[in-house]
Amino acid sequence: MNPAPAPKAPLAEWLSWLEARNPARIELGLNRVAEVWRTLKLEGNLVVPKVITVAGTNGKGSSVALLEAILLAEGYRVGAYTSPHIERFNERIRLMGADITDHQLVDAMHQLAATEGSAALTYYEWATLAAFLAFCSANLDIWILEVGLGGRLDAVNILDADLALITNIGLDHQAYLGDTRSQIGYEKAGVLRAGRGAVYADPDPIESVIEHARAIGCPLLVRGRDFMVEADARGWRLGQGNHTSYWPRPGMFGRAQVDNAAGVVALLQHPESPLGISSSSIEEGLRSAKNPGRFEQWLHEGRLVILDVAHNLESVRVLLDNLHAVATPSRRFAVFGALDDKPIEAMALLCRPEFDDWYPGRLDSVRSASVARLSSALEQPLIRETSITSAYNAAFAQSAVGDQIIAFGSFYTVSAIRHVLSQSGAHLV
Repeated sequence: MNPAPAPKAPLAEWLSWLEARNPARIELGLNRVAEVWRTLKLEGNLVVPKVITVAGTNGKGSSVALLEAILLAEGYRVGAYTSPHIERFNERIRLMGADITDHQLVDAMHQLAATEGSAALTYYEWATLAAFLAFCSANLDIWILEVGLGGRLDAVNILDADLALITNIGLDHQAYLGDTRSQIGYEKAGVLRAGRGAVYADPDPIESVIEHARAIGCPLLVRGRDFMVEADARGWRLGQGNHTSYWPRPGMFGRAQVDNAAGVVALLQHPESPLGISSSSIEEGLRSAKNPGRFEQWLHEGRLVILDVAHNLESVRVLLDNLHAVATPSRRFAVFGALDDKPIEAMALLCRPEFDDWYPGRLDSVRSASVARLSSALEQPLIRETSITSAYNAAFAQSAVGDQIIAFGSFYTVSAIRHVLSQSGAHLV
């Protein structure tokens, strides 16, 4: 492997070096990353504060954003780690609500590169430990960690969560996590710890999560069993035993965000929570939280452009539910790009009736599905391979003022189109 860049090299050089390590490589397991982290902790005398871990299939990023906003409103010093990023690697690591600076990130990468064993880490493991190092340098009170894949064998799980949230569980990453919700649930439940507060916020909970919590002695609150959620036009109610509280709708769009908010509030009010949170901070955080790329609405020369990272059946259903809640346009166009390991045919079957025309495109990833596969799934005539940005430009050219363009299917889709919109003078609605 090529030697690491110089300590003060620009971040772009460090990222190019990191990407040469094969960012698509997935190798689940905790031994490598845990050993390097032990070395870093010993050499740097590092101290980890309170940790909140968020696992699940969909809703993780929004839940992290909600937790972060609420805890910042309460006055805690907070770091948040998420993945993947949309436009800049720095988005993965937030310190006190702001993306990590290039200088802070380079410092963490240089320290990690100089540590024995780091050469064996995957791209994601490297990013995770870089986040941990940056968090330690920032002297934070709370780390919020989003699981990248699964839970039990994900790199963030080398730390014991003081609080853990499992959002919902669907069929995704079956090649690594199992073919059934029960198997996937067991993997997600790996973030739970004995005696530590946890919430399982899935509207359709599965028994494997509940059984694992019971087996290890984790005080898990389960939606439908230990708490209830009911939304109305103005807000939503959280029922816990004989107590009911009423909260404002989150600032993020969609009914699914109420589900995410309910899990977050239930977690922060868990009897085993070591954190003190006021109702006013919860209300402020619910209203102010933002999560780019989740039903994100832009206005581009009179067209409403909606960007959504929906990349599996469950998240696509949420996207369609959100579309039904906005005004019906004259015409609605889909710009669609997805990774090859996603259930593209099932996603296309679900979505086809909702759009007047489709513009499939290839993503900037070695894992991208071909336009040929996308066209076949959409039952369209075979078209030549084209990039996702060219697909968007074609959709825009065919659209008119008052039409909608929906770009979805992957983080890569949103990343590419978001960049086009930013450069074109479009603005967020």
